[in-house]
Amino acid sequence: MIPQAFRLLPWFAAVVLVAASATAEVVDGVAAVVNEDIITFSDVKDMVGQSEESLAKALVGSPELPEKIREARKAALDQLIERRLIIQQFNARGGKVPDSVIEEDIQSIIDEQYGRDRGVFIRTLEALGMNLETFKERVKEKIIVRYMQNHEVSNEILISPYKIEKYYREHLDAFKEGEKIKLRMLYIKKSDDPEEIAGARSLAQEILLKLSTGSDFASLAAVYSEGSEKSRGGDLGFIGRSELDKELQDAAFSLKPGQISKVIETKDNLYILMVEEKISAKVTSLEEARDTIEGLLVRQERERLQKRWIASLKRKAYIRTY
Repeated sequence: MIPQAFRLLPWFAAVVLVAASATAEVVDGVAAVVNEDIITFSDVKDMVGQSEESLAKALVGSPELPEKIREARKAALDQLIERRLIIQQFNARGGKVPDSVIEEDIQSIIDEQYGRDRGVFIRTLEALGMNLETFKERVKEKIIVRYMQNHEVSNEILISPYKIEKYYREHLDAFKEGEKIKLRMLYIKKSDDPEEIAGARSLAQEILLKLSTGSDFASLAAVYSEGSEKSRGGDLGFIGRSELDKELQDAAFSLKPGQISKVIETKDNLYILMVEEKISAKVTSLEEARDTIEGLLVRQERERLQKRWIASLKRKAYIRTY
């Protein structure tokens, strides 16, 4: 049923006036009607926040940009509709949020994010074009949504041992960890000039000779390597086979701890590798994984129950989007 307040509202011309600044106003379209409440395009813009700007920068000139922005706006609108439905249910039940609870939440934000300086907090709000009362209303809505989620979606979710074991069997690959090595790398780039290539090969062999006579790998890598790991003495940390280029995988994983490779030449570079430590492949046991799996299944079940609850609210509501 269409709410009485909107029966005579022309859908194609539905607009509201919202303040753009202290001295000017702009026309802001209706993005959605949720029972008796209106969600404006400004609300959607506020919800999208910086993500739209980030998308525009990341996908500048890309034909995918318009579709990605539409998806971001739709996701924001969906969130606003769900929030409005939750708040409406709270209000319909006569729910009230004490001012002391709102102030406690705001004080926590000031303590954690603004060094307990209320003045800095207020000045930040002003810089964002927001007053304290508007912020309090947003905090109040957040408290309501949090309360209703905890009230409507039980925290007492029990996962049976059978479900945990079933998940483990069906996702066994996720609990397998391949062999890893702690690797140092020294590499020299090759150019297109034959003489420079010959010089690079000669340098690599000279470095290898120094290493074979006891020179420190990290020190030589810090001097000669041309990769970003140069500043760390060629240290790549612990890595798996798939994290290395294919030309290097077999050579690296065939080395024993403390062993140095020969010069490995690829199309573009010359490499010398040293393995410092090895960790054998292993499979995390069911008992070791039990708590992790249980936590995951509890979260999945909560998400399922929340979606069911939101779907039931939507079925009973009048929702129109534009």
